Amino acid sequence: MREPLLQFLLLGAVLFGLFGVFGNRNETEAPAKIVISVARVTAISDGFTRTWRRPPTEQELRDLIDDYIRDEVFYREGREAGLDRDDVVIRRRIRQKMEFLAEGMAAEEPGEEQLAAYLTSHPERFRTQGRLAFRHVFLSATRRDGTLENDATQLANTLARADSDEGAAAFGDPFLLGEEFHSLSQSDVVHTFGEEFATQIFTVEQGRWQGPIPSGFGLHFVFISERTQGSVPPLDAIRPAVRKEWSNQRRLEAEQALYRKLRNRYEIIVEVPPVKVAGSQAAQ
Repeated sequence: MREPLLQFLLLGAVLFGLFGVFGNRNETEAPAKIVISVARVTAISDGFTRTWRRPPTEQELRDLIDDYIRDEVFYREGREAGLDRDDVVIRRRIRQKMEFLAEGMAAEEPGEEQLAAYLTSHPERFRTQGRLAFRHVFLSATRRDGTLENDATQLANTLARADSDEGAAAFGDPFLLGEEFHSLSQSDVVHTFGEEFATQIFTVEQGRWQGPIPSGFGLHFVFISERTQGSVPPLDAIRPAVRKEWSNQRRLEAEQALYRKLRNRYEIIVEVPPVKVAGSQAAQ
């Protein structure tokens, strides 16, 4: 590689390759047109104004147009040379633009009947969560290390004989967040006590002490005093949410329809690599 002659030959090969990519075009051919329309110039100027909060000067606008022309020239020549192939970033960007195009096709304002029909067809998406009001008696896993299970058995017998839920907290350990909770949804309970506790407490019977139910803190005996079932609110109460879901559904449907239409233009051939035999792999 230190030989000057070899370096000269390598440089010549590189130049020859570049010429082969970009220089094979017939110089006598009419040059391709790049038209910078009034709408494009306006868009360039508006983009500058939004960024800098002032319109561009004449020189700045000329520079911006020159930069756009530079982008366009390199883009066309690069695409002509095939530089856009096998580029993941470019492929994803073009896919995004096609999906945005599909969104534009789906952009319409839904009517009252469309929203009502969508709510009727998808009630589970808008159903409010059920809520509970409950008391609990807490046994700390930290304080009762080694005796937790036995203490829970004794407390279960005690609470089974209790006439009401009043005063039962005295049988347990102090809980930082209190002994009584009102109108908690299942997600609220998950946030406070954890997933396992929330799943079990929403299935227990109302009006009597039940447990123990484990949490990350220890064991709990619970008394459900009030239960409110989840429901689907009327359209007037959740109109923005229904409109948002309807628009998103329309966007997805339009995107899928556009994809199916475009895909039908192509013959898809998937070349599957040969399956290696397990025995030959083991032998290797």
